[in-house]
Amino acid sequence: MLSRHAESLFWAGRYVERASYITRMLDVASTRQLERSSRSSSDVWRDLLRVLYLDEAFAEANGTDLSSETVSRFLVFDRDNPSSVAASVREARANVMNVRDVVPIELLEAVNRLHSGSTDRSLAQLVQRSPHEIYETVSGLCRTVTGAIDEAMTRDDGYRFLMVGRLLERAEMTCRMIDINRSVSGGDASAWMSVLRSVSGLHAFTRAHGALAPANEVVRFMLHEPSFPFGVLHCLSRVSSLLSEVDGAASWESPRAAGRLAAELQYAEIPSVDDPSLERLLERLEANIRKTSENLHNDLYQFGGAPLMYSFETV
Repeated sequence: MLSRHAESLFWAGRYVERASYITRMLDVASTRQLERSSRSSSDVWRDLLRVLYLDEAFAEANGTDLSSETVSRFLVFDRDNPSSVAASVREARANVMNVRDVVPIELLEAVNRLHSGSTDRSLAQLVQRSPHEIYETVSGLCRTVTGAIDEAMTRDDGYRFLMVGRLLERAEMTCRMIDINRSVSGGDASAWMSVLRSVSGLHAFTRAHGALAPANEVVRFMLHEPSFPFGVLHCLSRVSSLLSEVDGAASWESPRAAGRLAAELQYAEIPSVDDPSLERLLERLEANIRKTSENLHNDLYQFGGAPLMYSFETV
């Protein structure tokens, strides 16, 4: 597979997962701010923008207006915000179109539906009166894309690169989801149940730990549970395995980087929610996930010809 095709598929996967996860984070934050006074609800949105590295960009565009409507418009529909849902979907579609000769028609159709559905003007009109409907609509369209990937793509290198993009983005965003809820909700168990529901993990968690488990168990589950699809350890282990299966990847650094990171996390002690070292652990995980992404880029272009490198902070 051509390196540029591999990277297009990688970033298509990342952008679709990013769009999906931002709506999940918005859904959780929106629920939490409804339970607070207007002043403390602003803190919820401020923390969300902080963990997405968008606090400065938001302030430049919207000043100090941290209302639910303004933040939702910025994170979902603002095309000038390159990390918004609209921008992520646009870039996902562009990357899929770059490789339309190597992906199934079902995936092209699903991405086109995601693009047209997320840019529908009637959807933007729901920002004020029904933001949850926006989040559910976008999440549902993203699940349609992932369904097309699972059902229509052969398990070749193209599939592997697309999945690696999705899994690295998911691992990084799960760290950020934990970070924002740690900051906003602390040890409030009910808030952590909402987080699990947003990542489709409530049923699996309550079966294993019960509905009254403390917040610390939720954090360990989201970081350490190898069978949980949104778990960080699961994502990193899958990335290492998928990259190891790529033709010609025996000398690559990225599979080993992902494997080392998964092993370090597997045997790491997970601090409690109120322990400041949890924040440092999450920051270290995010930094190493980004490093793994850079390693893959370098592996793909080890013989030169590297195009512009993308990252969450700069895109």
